[in-house]
Amino acid sequence: MDWVPLPKETSRSTLPAPTRGKDHSLLIYKHWCMLNQWRVGTLPEVHYIPAYISEEDERRLLDRISSSKAPWTEVSGRRLRNYGGTIHDKSQALLQTPMPAWLVPLLQQLARDTQAFGPGKEPNHVLLNAYMPGQGIMAHQDGPLYHPGACIVSLSSPTVMHFTRKGPNPGSPGVKELSVALMPRSLLVFSAEAYTDCLHGIDPDSNHPVEAVCNRETLASDVGHELVPREERYSLTIRRVLKSRALIKR
Repeated sequence: MDWVPLPKETSRSTLPAPTRGKDHSLLIYKHWCMLNQWRVGTLPEVHYIPAYISEEDERRLLDRISSSKAPWTEVSGRRLRNYGGTIHDKSQALLQTPMPAWLVPLLQQLARDTQAFGPGKEPNHVLLNAYMPGQGIMAHQDGPLYHPGACIVSLSSPTVMHFTRKGPNPGSPGVKELSVALMPRSLLVFSAEAYTDCLHGIDPDSNHPVEAVCNRETLASDVGHELVPREERYSLTIRRVLKSRALIKR
């Protein structure tokens, strides 16, 4: 599979793959230039790339998800799956399991295109969330167990994600910083202040107004005033857990 995004000014990304053991400074600068043209909103380091994957690749991913025998876990009414392992409560380390082969090309491409997981680093953990129309996820922060950068690939149905500044006290409401419309096949990349100082979440609404989203200009002209999810939405949240060790099976 070839998940090369379509930059605004070129038809195809030509960035080289990272090379182990070499200086990454020039490569990081090239990736920053490519990614920076997709920056949205006022928060530093929030980037939105529409149609990051093709319709064909979206179908392949959805087929793999639907045909997989991996069990689902239910959390707050949502279904989710972990790929790459689970985080051990006591050691705070990722107990690694093999990543499904059908995900590996996408993860490698994201590492090359975004550098969101650290210079020359690839992600080691994927969380698959399934949202029925009207379902959301409460505002939350991914936390310090991960490298402070995340990629979210959206599949099948649209939604709107909100970033809210953390309040002065735990649990206290903060100030909404920005909202981003997440269309099918899009990629959201956020890091730095958006990762460390803000919460992100999705309202449990059947309709999502788009008048105030920071990426309104990227939406198709026929979108109208709101997004109406009509199918189950899947999201792949892709990150790198800082501490990891192989899970030894006896």
